[in-house]
Amino acid sequence: MSSIKLLLHIQDENLSREAVRTLKESSPPLDFEQHDSNWNSLLERLSKSQPEVLLLDLSAVPGELNIAMRQLRYYSPSIKVIALHSSADPKTILAAMRAGVNEFLHPPFEDNLQPAVQRILTASTSEGVPAMRGKLIGFLSAKGGCGATTLACHVACELQNLTRKSVLLADLDLTSGLVGFLMKTPSSYSILDAIKNLARLDESLWKALIVQHRPNIAVIPAPASYSRWDHPDENQLRQVLQFMRTQHDWIVLDLGRSLNSIATAVLDEIDQLFLVSTLEVVALHGLKSIVHGLFEQGEKLQLVLNRTPKTMDITTQELEKILGRSLYAALPNDYMGLYQSYSSGNLLDSNNRLAQHFAMLASKIAGIPPLKNKKKFALFG
Repeated sequence: MSSIKLLLHIQDENLSREAVRTLKESSPPLDFEQHDSNWNSLLERLSKSQPEVLLLDLSAVPGELNIAMRQLRYYSPSIKVIALHSSADPKTILAAMRAGVNEFLHPPFEDNLQPAVQRILTASTSEGVPAMRGKLIGFLSAKGGCGATTLACHVACELQNLTRKSVLLADLDLTSGLVGFLMKTPSSYSILDAIKNLARLDESLWKALIVQHRPNIAVIPAPASYSRWDHPDENQLRQVLQFMRTQHDWIVLDLGRSLNSIATAVLDEIDQLFLVSTLEVVALHGLKSIVHGLFEQGEKLQLVLNRTPKTMDITTQELEKILGRSLYAALPNDYMGLYQSYSSGNLLDSNNRLAQHFAMLASKIAGIPPLKNKKKFALFG
């Protein structure tokens, strides 16, 4: 049960005055709370309090209404929205209903506000299906060449094998992304096209932008060409990630190398960030710098040591002490196996030892046992 049932976000003084008066004079009286701050503050409050009904002043909505509605239901999936407007303009009503509001009301409110609220509050919960909120994870290399792209591609496939759910692999390494090449999913579209068409982004357009690698594994590659003029707006990028969650159960991001602007922009949206490093001095230096910069991320931040040799000059415990954080996984080196598989246009065969480690890593991420036909390997050794 939510802590409040009815929340008001109304900036128009006349609308606010009449709505509040009507609610107070209703019989029986309707309990409500008012929110008078900005839009981002409203989203935070929805996430915390999860009200059942939101009375929304359309004039208080920043930008496109369909984007705003997607944000509302991202932070509060079961929220019902009653749109308020000063007039009964047909175009405004049509746009509101298309955006997904549950009711549209205009003054006077005496005869229609209370019935609308009561109708929604007493409606069966089965009438509304909460929006999907898929899990979003990212792979980031401490420096170029540490293997974040290889991990992202293989883990995405293993997550689908394990969970049998919908997985999206998205390449956010905009300058030199290789996901499309490794997954053999060439496309004319990229994440930039989703951002440019954010105002009309829906399920049908999204399906036209992504490429199916195989059933239930979709890919959206990096752009074929990129310049600094194409750099995405950070807020719009986060909105696209929020939309991705409504379309897929798992979203795997390749974030490129170092703590770049894209990785920083999407950090708050990510459920888990995997920092990938090798035992090279330069890579470990980069890893330690990123860990220090993201110290406040806590358990969201996980370390993966890639291409570990059979014998190391430093123990895992010593390395963890230097980094100030435990290792999530240590993966063996199989340069020749990867070279041969990529040369033949494939990912690693499931019987490959490194592929087995990728499967174990995906199993740990998903929190479910590995498939029985997989040989069991420890993530450390």
